[in-house]
Amino acid sequence: MLNLTFFNLIICFYSLSIFSVSSQPHINEAVLSHSIIPAPQQVVFLDAEALTIHQQLTITYDSSFNRAEQVIINALAKLDGLVLHIEKKPSGRQIQLLKNPSLALNEYTIEINKHGVLIEAKTARGAFYAAQTFRQILWSSKIDIEKQTITIPAIQIQDKPENKWRGFHTDVSRHFFTKEYLMTIIDRMALYKMNKFQLHLTDDQGWRIEIDKYPLLTKVGAYRTFNNQDSICMERAQTNPDYTIDSRFIEGSIYGGYYTKDDMREVITYAAQHFIDIIPEVDMPGHMSAAIRAYPYLSCTEEAGWGAEFSYPICPCKDEVLEFSFNIWDEIIELFPSDTVHIGADEVEKETWESSPLCQNFMKKNGMTHVNEIQNYYVKALQKYLEAKGKTVIAWDDVIEGQVNSNLLMMYWRDYQPDSPTRTAKNGNNIILTPWSWFYLSGQNSDSTFRAMYEYNIKKELDPIVLDKVLGYQACVWTETLPSEALYEYYVFPKFQGFAEVAWTSNRNWDSFKKRLKSHYTYMESEKINFRMPEFASD
Repeated sequence: MLNLTFFNLIICFYSLSIFSVSSQPHINEAVLSHSIIPAPQQVVFLDAEALTIHQQLTITYDSSFNRAEQVIINALAKLDGLVLHIEKKPSGRQIQLLKNPSLALNEYTIEINKHGVLIEAKTARGAFYAAQTFRQILWSSKIDIEKQTITIPAIQIQDKPENKWRGFHTDVSRHFFTKEYLMTIIDRMALYKMNKFQLHLTDDQGWRIEIDKYPLLTKVGAYRTFNNQDSICMERAQTNPDYTIDSRFIEGSIYGGYYTKDDMREVITYAAQHFIDIIPEVDMPGHMSAAIRAYPYLSCTEEAGWGAEFSYPICPCKDEVLEFSFNIWDEIIELFPSDTVHIGADEVEKETWESSPLCQNFMKKNGMTHVNEIQNYYVKALQKYLEAKGKTVIAWDDVIEGQVNSNLLMMYWRDYQPDSPTRTAKNGNNIILTPWSWFYLSGQNSDSTFRAMYEYNIKKELDPIVLDKVLGYQACVWTETLPSEALYEYYVFPKFQGFAEVAWTSNRNWDSFKKRLKSHYTYMESEKINFRMPEFASD
């Protein structure tokens, strides 16, 4: 097993009345180290005899904690060289997963001593998080293959997340990934206690989700001839094979793919089993070239095209376009059970609206004086429709340039507009933080940007008025030039682990994190994750 390095912890006295351990435990200063990411709120290493488990192991769990129980059994089964005979019993002392109604909603506690392991949580989700922590505790255990025993250090942990939203975003429009790979991402999110997986399902380069009412969206919109970004990948692939576009999605000069509804149901179900919500993003009214290629009437110009910066949007001034939008979301809502949905609404090129006689008449009819009001109209109409169906609507913070409803959940990415979160907060909107300079993992891939992300300090970066409106954080991966799983992973890991700690807790220390991360390199190697080894790994 792994030898863990030393790091200093802030030790908090924590009271637990289990396994007859003193309510004020003695601390073992000699073993103050662990490799848990994200760092728990409180960790106490006990000056007590460690737990030694022999081949026979019993596990007892509350019936609602079956997912946590499965995680623990799977983790024990994967220990190298150790063969355990695990028996589930209605009572026992070796490993217990018990319900404790006095804990907070997603809080959990763990105590390990010579008598066994006690995990307590209020909810199945809290127990699941505890099981993920226990997986990592096992990395610091000692296996005796000859005696067929595992020895686990005596420890107390109390933990809960500080943020409701701990999101991870993947763009599957620019480059496509299989449903199986999405499930692999979910596995990794679960280990690090993330709870929201946003799928960027549509963009100019590809429409990736089946819609029954509009079959051309996938028949036409899911495929493209190679574009300029693909050409960049092909050129780089000559010297770095990780840039090779996945041949499974190429037929001749046509590239693409999409998820059937059954595909996505599998992903959604798998995510739910890991206490992760899938957040669908269908980007409207901009970034809609794939849809316009399939249904040209959606554009004011009856064609797909490109303006000064961005692609032609759909035309909200046409009644049939609003009907199209509602119909799309009817099928998305039927498919995705998440309470929240993402409508995009970023980077809308308005030139076609300005030059359209239809839009000019629409503005006069509705008393509009600026073309931005067309987008305001569209966003409000879509938000009203979705809220009537019980959904909370998310949009990128671009929409704060107009007048938006305070119920809209704002995703702040444009840190080149530093006043945006302040304006958003003053408007009454809750905020998810994903500023691109820090949390776009597909950007610069260096030790310095890694550390900057990890040390992001909300109190230094944002106006105090914003703090109470923040629900949490989200890391984003955009795939314009990330055409393969290998390259995706090279850009994401191990920043992924650092982001997980940012999203979970403000109790962060870079030197501590670097030392804890060393065990995670071994984990990633065992999982064949193509991660970038940081230069600081040798520190």
